[in-house]
Amino acid sequence: MKKPYSIGLDIGTNSVGWAVVTDDYKVPAKKMKVLGNTDKSHIKKNLLGALLFDSGNTAEDRRLKRTARRRYTRRRNRILYLQEIFSEEMGKVDDSFFHRLEDSFLVTEDKRGERHPIFGNLEEEVKYHENFPTIYHLRQYLADNPEKVDLRLVYLALAHIIKFRGHFLIEGKFDTRNNDVQRLFQEFLAVYDNTFENSSLQEQNVQVEEILTDKISKSTKKDRVLKLFPNEKSNGRFAEFLKLIVGNQADFKKHFELEEKAPLQFSKDTYEEELEVLLAQIGDNYAELFLSAKKLYDSILLSGILTVTDVSTKAPLSASMIQRYNEHQMDLAQLKQFIRQKLSDKYNEVFSDVSKDGYAGYIDGKTNQEAFYKYLKGLLNKIEGSGYFLDKIEREDFLRKQRTFDNGSIPHQIHLQEMRAIIRRQAEFYPFLADNQDRIEKILTFRIPYYVGPLARGKSDFAWLSRKSADKITPWNFDEIVDKESSAEAFINRMTNYDLYLPNQKVLPKHSLLYEKFTIYNELTKVKYKTEQGKTAFFDANMKQEIFDGVFKVYRKVTKDKLMDFLEKEFDEFRIVDLTGLDKENKVFNASYGTYHDLCKILDKDFLDNSKNEKILEDIVLTLTLFEDREMIRKRLENYSDLLTKEQVKKLERRHYTGWGRLSAELIHGIRNKESRKTILDYLIDDGNSNRNFMQLINDDALSFKEEIAKAQVIGETDNLNQVVSDIAGSPAIKKGILQSLKIVDELVKIMGHQPENIVVEMARENQFTKQGRRNSQQRLKGLTDSIKEFGSQILKEHPVENSQLQNDRLFLYYLQNGRDMYTGEELDIDYLSQYDIDHIIPRAFIKDNSIDNRVLTSSKENRGKSDDVPSEDVVNRMRPFWNKLLSSGLISQRKYNNLTKKELTLDDKAGFIKRQLVETRQITKHVARMLDERFNKEFDDNNKRIRRVKIVTLKSNLVSSFRKEFELYKVREINDYHHAHDAYLNAVVVKALLVKYPKLEPEFVYGEYPKYNSYRERKTATQKMFFYSNIMNMFKSKVKLADDQIVERPMIEVNDETGEIAWDKTKHITTVKKVLSYPQVNIVKKVEEQTIGQNGGLFDDNPKSPLEVIPSKLVPLKKALNPEKYGGYQKPTTAYPILLIVDTKQLIPISVMDKKRFEQNPVKFLKDKGYQQIEKNNFVKLPKYTLVDIGNGIKRLWASSKEVHKGNQLVVSKKSQDLLYHAHHLDNDYSNEYVKNHYQQFDILFNEITSFSKKCKLGKEHIQKIEEAYSKERDSASIEELADGFIKLLGFTQLGATSPFSFLGIKLNQKQYTGKKDYLLPCMEATLIHQSITGLYETRIDLSKLGGD
Repeated sequence: MKKPYSIGLDIGTNSVGWAVVTDDYKVPAKKMKVLGNTDKSHIKKNLLGALLFDSGNTAEDRRLKRTARRRYTRRRNRILYLQEIFSEEMGKVDDSFFHRLEDSFLVTEDKRGERHPIFGNLEEEVKYHENFPTIYHLRQYLADNPEKVDLRLVYLALAHIIKFRGHFLIEGKFDTRNNDVQRLFQEFLAVYDNTFENSSLQEQNVQVEEILTDKISKSTKKDRVLKLFPNEKSNGRFAEFLKLIVGNQADFKKHFELEEKAPLQFSKDTYEEELEVLLAQIGDNYAELFLSAKKLYDSILLSGILTVTDVSTKAPLSASMIQRYNEHQMDLAQLKQFIRQKLSDKYNEVFSDVSKDGYAGYIDGKTNQEAFYKYLKGLLNKIEGSGYFLDKIEREDFLRKQRTFDNGSIPHQIHLQEMRAIIRRQAEFYPFLADNQDRIEKILTFRIPYYVGPLARGKSDFAWLSRKSADKITPWNFDEIVDKESSAEAFINRMTNYDLYLPNQKVLPKHSLLYEKFTIYNELTKVKYKTEQGKTAFFDANMKQEIFDGVFKVYRKVTKDKLMDFLEKEFDEFRIVDLTGLDKENKVFNASYGTYHDLCKILDKDFLDNSKNEKILEDIVLTLTLFEDREMIRKRLENYSDLLTKEQVKKLERRHYTGWGRLSAELIHGIRNKESRKTILDYLIDDGNSNRNFMQLINDDALSFKEEIAKAQVIGETDNLNQVVSDIAGSPAIKKGILQSLKIVDELVKIMGHQPENIVVEMARENQFTKQGRRNSQQRLKGLTDSIKEFGSQILKEHPVENSQLQNDRLFLYYLQNGRDMYTGEELDIDYLSQYDIDHIIPRAFIKDNSIDNRVLTSSKENRGKSDDVPSEDVVNRMRPFWNKLLSSGLISQRKYNNLTKKELTLDDKAGFIKRQLVETRQITKHVARMLDERFNKEFDDNNKRIRRVKIVTLKSNLVSSFRKEFELYKVREINDYHHAHDAYLNAVVVKALLVKYPKLEPEFVYGEYPKYNSYRERKTATQKMFFYSNIMNMFKSKVKLADDQIVERPMIEVNDETGEIAWDKTKHITTVKKVLSYPQVNIVKKVEEQTIGQNGGLFDDNPKSPLEVIPSKLVPLKKALNPEKYGGYQKPTTAYPILLIVDTKQLIPISVMDKKRFEQNPVKFLKDKGYQQIEKNNFVKLPKYTLVDIGNGIKRLWASSKEVHKGNQLVVSKKSQDLLYHAHHLDNDYSNEYVKNHYQQFDILFNEITSFSKKCKLGKEHIQKIEEAYSKERDSASIEELADGFIKLLGFTQLGATSPFSFLGIKLNQKQYTGKKDYLLPCMEATLIHQSITGLYETRIDLSKLGGD
């Protein structure tokens, strides 16, 4: 008879815990066979363990390198196209000219011809540099001079223009004389007014061009512009945007109520990432505002670059650069003279010392302009006569270089203008220039449209292009060879994500009218109005419709006030006095019908309001979201040429939307409920009295949406795990965990020999703090101040308080209740708060809810009236006026008010509580359950329903944490990695017990079982019988505490009431659980990983090193033919894995990622080429990162690289030490504090456990000695807090993995990495290598000391 068993899983982003549990909650052990060349043949192992791994990364590093490579390749190609056009004529003038240019980088002996690149002789070369000190001198000369010039010089100028060709942000024509600062400023104001409520800056018609383009400092510009807007404060939001626009750093923390600083500066190269971080917090609807500010900034910058006012020159950019060059020359001479006179001792530092931020460092390129200015200011600040220099520094116009970061703001049209001038002048003498003018211009102006993507041939992961022919693509034949239309279609398909709920449907654009309508109604669903009589109600369908038409279609941003005004006008008979359920902070709706307002300005209202045009409008918004390219937008809008005028199309192609929603049209307004045939949007518009929002509708058992969504999740049978996992929506980090856990389950089933009864899945939340959550705790004081003011109380004046103190819940509740007892209304004494009770409104016997919404402060729990229900009717009737007042001023939430005034808990309430404890709603967990379900339950019955022999259960993590707390099975993550395995085990235990005791709950949390619709009534009565108290964790307790501390006894053996099967024996089973948690042998496996990219994403360190700085033989050549001894190269190639070469002596050889392919194709040849002798096919061992070795006496190490090993053992401490550490972690809790004080002696035992482990595992003698000295010296004098903190930090010393510095009782220990040859590397080379399977249950052991030698 095969023994039934369950598998527990605990899936995280860096680990997967797993456990096999049999019927009596034991973890079986198996004798596992060991392969390899050691004497061990079997090892007994517990079926309990965890896999640890480096978290999965996004592909960003790889992408950035790839796009840079493409950019350089394309730039090189542009130069080659130009050379092709020139080659015939150049051959007549100087046939080795291009060769010389090509070789100009090489050292003299490697060049193919003369060493002077341009003219091939010294005399002409010197003369050229005298005439044209910079390339811009040459460009201007050619553009403005009518005489014939050497063809080589024409080529040089054109090549420079084509190589650095400027940006393409401005479409169409561009007038260099007028760079549109005023127009862009007006555009910015328009967007600003649109974005912010009650802003009407645009109407003031202010002229700013002169100020913004003037040669004055940035802050002066900001102040002068701000003066023109008398109503704007100098520390307000508009002023912050002005800072950004003039180029200073702005910080939006205050203006968007963020927790952390949100600095932004356009000139920083990290600007785009910082903006992304900010938009993630405040919402994408602000993106357009920052974009228009950036355009304005760029045009101001440009006006600063094109400084030449001389109208006669045809090369304004070059002329401005020459002006900059001349000023630099004059200013430098002045500065040198000034410093010689006034600061002669500093002269060398400023002008010769490259390591400082002076002129030498600035010209050398090490120091940027900002740092150089800062250095000069510090130097010149107090010195008489330095005003001229400081002034210019303030204006950022001192000693500027020609090539600077802000040249990025030069549009390509400016370069094009100079190119045309040069060609026009020289074409008279070289007719081929005129013949090829179009082609040369095309090299400059052509870019591959982003929707065509990379021009890869054949298979590429990244390309989607579709061709009309297979010829080579050039700028001149692009339109003939590339099929732009179908490439654009393919681009759309790649770009749009799939709906989380209906995985085969594409999501809608964020600005789609349908999606916006959905968000508005979804938000309206939760808003209530309150009448004069104090009655509250939801809006009915008719009111919602009126509000939608009369408010949302009229105002872009809908505030509480605007909605109130409307309701007073239209529904005055309701006498509405207040609205609740809006975003508390800002009293506005988050949802807006913004697209409708945009389109109203372009199309007529009747067209927009006509439901026949819905499809057309959706398609238009999709086009405007996908494409920025006007030509493409125009082409796609041609389909509607009979409906739209030319003028309308022109306006539409200027609009561009960004961002995608999360849901598809099919989900919102496609799938219909079986009975009523209504879609989700229909329900949001009209849902009778239920008023359910989106989440409630899709999870409601009485509707068929839940089932439809579940059906859509099912994918076809496939055994390719990687494919299945990569197709689901989720971050790469969590996907890695999912893939590993599926592999672990496969291996456990193989070992057990038959399928499990249950597989229990718990998934860790990724570290995402909700903005709301963080905001709530950080802004307690802010919210409190506003509400107390509204309440009309002086309590904050009488007892002032700081935000940090309000983290104490008692104190916070005291203020929230205006200093009164919640159940009697009597005053409480702020100095005796600790003597009062914190009471749970819905008692813990029903549900564990410790939120502020479920707790009140009262002088005694007895005041509530009932001990096994919510506060009694008497209390409610007496206190309701006080609670009403608290509610209307926002001191308590609607939810808290509802709980307080319930009077009694209904069966529905209790059934809901059970569901809340059990049902895991996260989509990603449902995906994992679905994949397991499809892998194990492959058979279907006659009705085509899956036969579920293996139950897949998803569990909320809080069940296990309350189980741990109840039985004091404390988790301390720092001790070792066993807690992952223990969590998995406890998950399986809790589920097993619940399923035996309450089989009727099965449909609630077993995947794929749906509660039958008609059985809701039955379920209620069944629930009623089983649970008087709905907290399902009560079954594990022997005593249940009621709200007034009354105790209800429970039986010692819990059984299933119908079958009599034992579910939980409170003496026997908890002993079993404690025993399993104390097993010293747990299979911890660190996943072995070949490295694919280095620290910064590359194959080596990016900065080339000169052969003078580094030993050349260690460098990777810059290019194949360039010898590092002459040209330097890259250092620190990224190692894929080291190999241990076993010849007479063992050697570690790193195999770099670059060489990996060559090495694996033919290892013997590769090693021989590297100069190693006596190589045979199998005398080396691969050692990827985290390969495990046992160096004897139970000491384990992990290989980290060819130079370093990591710690490989797990510290195990006694249960008492574990408890001590848990309480040491929670000293702010009174109980824990007491515990630590009473078990002070346990620190000694714990200290011995740690030090004897460290000695046994040889973790560095000198450190152990220092730790022991510190402990004996400080033990008696250290405070409890210091000891607790010290020990928690000390655990870092014994943790698996790399060493890291830590401090212990005041001494800092800078642990060195384990790189010492004698102590660490050699023992590992002679150790036993252990290859583990994913669970660590199968292993192969290879004794390295038996290999090699004779």
